[in-house]
Amino acid sequence: MIDIGIDESLSPPNPKLVVSAIVGNTQRMKKLDAEWKRDLAESGVDYFHAKDHWNMKAKPYHGISTEERRNLLGQLVGHIHHRFLFAASAIVDEDEYRSFASERFRSQYGSPYAFAFQMLMVCIFVELVKQKRQHQPINILIEDGHKNSRQAIGFIAEKKKRHGGLTIASYGLGGKKDNPILQAADMLAFGVCEFHAKGYSDFAARLSPPKVRKRILELPWDRSSVESVKDDIVRNINLKKANAPGSKRLSELVMW
Repeated sequence: MIDIGIDESLSPPNPKLVVSAIVGNTQRMKKLDAEWKRDLAESGVDYFHAKDHWNMKAKPYHGISTEERRNLLGQLVGHIHHRFLFAASAIVDEDEYRSFASERFRSQYGSPYAFAFQMLMVCIFVELVKQKRQHQPINILIEDGHKNSRQAIGFIAEKKKRHGGLTIASYGLGGKKDNPILQAADMLAFGVCEFHAKGYSDFAARLSPPKVRKRILELPWDRSSVESVKDDIVRNINLKKANAPGSKRLSELVMW
């Protein structure tokens, strides 16, 4: 069984939305959960949050020193490297997406977040196929802080109605505070977002050293991907019409 934890990050002023996932064997993710919580407790930290990690006034950190934060970060990154199968991120330029995607397309795929989520799940599916793990049941947990996270839940619910692709055992929304897999996804999303906004991120550098880099996947923003999905929608609708004349068009297209 596979666990997937998903979180997002946004980098103003030119908004690049990053939706990231940590993917791992369920038993190994349970060990990551225990190790992560142990290290947080020993450091006197309520939960990890990348945005606040270096903020000396952040309440969850209770005023621990910069050195203690540096050591804690190293421990947490080590747990990710030791326990995960791979990680993936999808990037969407929100302004360009809204200007390029037609109203019909947005009615199918919704917000930039929903589109990024779909692309992320396609990436995860492809990688699981490469690892010959695509038939293992998966559990999906999405951080509930984004206003469009329920759109992603809608895609998963639609996916469960269909045959083929990933086998979904369970799914839902959860809070970051009690779920280390979401805190790990937050670290990745923030790091990728920071890297693309500033050209460097300590979080991104720690997560993807040379020995681990091939396990950190990234789908950069390319508006041609929107056009490709449009083509897939048209092909899918035409195929459905050909096989079942007069039937209703699919309300959603789920490719994973």
